[in-house]
Amino acid sequence: MDIFEISGFKSGIDDSGVNFLAPSDAFDVLRNGVIFRQEIKSRLGFSRFGSRLSGLKADETRVMGIFENVVPDGEVELLVCSRQFLYSYQSGSNTFLQIVNSGAAPVNGFNIGNNTDYVSGTTYLTKDGTQRFVFCSSGMSDIYFYDGTDVKSFTTVADNAEYQAPAGGPLTRAKHVVYFGERLNFFAPVINTKTEHQSVLYSGIKNTDGDGDKFNTPGSGILAADTIEQLQGTLIFGDNIIMNFERSSWVLEKTRDGFNPYFVRKIPSVLGTDAGFSPVNWNFEVKSVGRTGLITTDGRQSLRFDDLIPHFTTDELGQKDFDLIYGGFDRFQAQFFWSYLDNSSPDTATTQDRVLVYNYEEKTWSINDQRFSVFGQTEQGQNLAWQDIEATADHPSWATWDTTEEVWRKVGILDDTQKTLAGDDLGFVYNINQDFDDYFENISAITKASSAVLTVDASAFMAGDEVFIADVEGMTEINGKQVVRSATITTVTLNIDSTEFTAYTQGGTISKFIDFRAKLIPFNPYRSEGRKCYISHLEFLLNTQAGGLFVDIFMDGESTLFKTVELTPSTTTTKDRQWITVVVNQEAEFLNFLLRRESVSDQTVISAIRIHMSKGGLTAG
Repeated sequence: MDIFEISGFKSGIDDSGVNFLAPSDAFDVLRNGVIFRQEIKSRLGFSRFGSRLSGLKADETRVMGIFENVVPDGEVELLVCSRQFLYSYQSGSNTFLQIVNSGAAPVNGFNIGNNTDYVSGTTYLTKDGTQRFVFCSSGMSDIYFYDGTDVKSFTTVADNAEYQAPAGGPLTRAKHVVYFGERLNFFAPVINTKTEHQSVLYSGIKNTDGDGDKFNTPGSGILAADTIEQLQGTLIFGDNIIMNFERSSWVLEKTRDGFNPYFVRKIPSVLGTDAGFSPVNWNFEVKSVGRTGLITTDGRQSLRFDDLIPHFTTDELGQKDFDLIYGGFDRFQAQFFWSYLDNSSPDTATTQDRVLVYNYEEKTWSINDQRFSVFGQTEQGQNLAWQDIEATADHPSWATWDTTEEVWRKVGILDDTQKTLAGDDLGFVYNINQDFDDYFENISAITKASSAVLTVDASAFMAGDEVFIADVEGMTEINGKQVVRSATITTVTLNIDSTEFTAYTQGGTISKFIDFRAKLIPFNPYRSEGRKCYISHLEFLLNTQAGGLFVDIFMDGESTLFKTVELTPSTTTTKDRQWITVVVNQEAEFLNFLLRRESVSDQTVISAIRIHMSKGGLTAG
């Protein structure tokens, strides 16, 4: 009998006759999971970061950009922009402070009307070296800057005395802004009401005369790529800028000529970028999303890197809302992210509901059920002293030492630790890849009604969410798994009749499940020999702290289950991992295995899977 082990600890065949398979080659579907360091895991959750953004109206708080602003003393300020306002993170209070619009900036906000008109921003100090952050959007009526106190108009002389418009006419907006080559650079700018779709508008060299704010001074100008395609995304790539167009990629390179500072050249490519904020730069490559595939470029050539999911962008992404896609990355988990609207979502859906994840170390793909609009990074955070740690609305597990979910070295949000952030459509910012529940809130009231209504802290639950109610006192009948019928920021209506339940008295929490699924490819190593496979049994090496795991077994591609087994680690073992056996005793053309687990707080980790099998009878064809 042969033994095939899906594990990253070895490769090839060892002396005991075990065939080792890499997890990256063994799984056809991975949902809400990750292959990291060759282990198969359900994904980590995320935790709330700071307070909810407070707009004039609830539908104006969609997060449109997350930025790091470097101030003159070297400190880094976390900024977040919504449809209406710019916010600054206050680490002491763990809140976002709305920055006042003054001068020519509209008092009532930016009025970004389209979900796809994301905000681009860059630190760009004044001629005197004082603090300034410049930002723009295709959905804004102007270009703005933040001076550390207020937001003002960059293109209004009363607000910015050094500004001079380009010779072609007034500059009113742009899609991207980048500080590069000692200049301020606006990509796809709108000049005299005309969008320059192929162009970069660049200022003079930044100096004490204020030429860095002038666009009609010697050394400033506009440069267009030699194409009729529209510019989508831009990213700094070492000493160059990658310019992503609809069907091609170009490089903006520096020259030694102060009056003609750049030239552009085309990169040989197989396709282009259709989502302007999908490009992500990490590990010496820029990766982005096109309608017919995902591409990567190193400045010399552009190639597809989605060979394991070649039809994903055409079959799974919502084509009519392609511009919603936003890219990000987590350097600690070695992951790229692209939030998108799933093609199967209702026609009424207007924002992202999935995240495509690519692990660039393992070269594996997964899909997460997460509703993020944008991504960003920060080292900011709330660093709590021991005497400050107590049970709070944001950290209920700190009530007692023996139930805390965090290891001691991670208690608190931790200042000076790189974090990957994400924003959503409701004005919430999250710290992702954290060992927390995804959505977790405290309950303060529950009605007795045909559809029970829960009063909760500000939350992001949505209709259709499967949730877990715990620790409710009085109305204990409602504890357990429930489904959300509808929700507002502070109420959750469940699909359950609580009319006859005991009256609610106090307490309780609501959490959203993480639905982990990992499906192995159709497996029969003897297929090339014209043989079926006989599977004796399977062995799974599981972490013992995360509870059970279900294994569904399918034969010959059929949709009907052959067998379902629940794997439950021993509650008495002191080991971190445990082997658990599943008896199969079945011959088939090939078999599929689906691993699944629902949890609100624990992470499943599968370190190895052993398949014990031998050659069966002749195949049917």
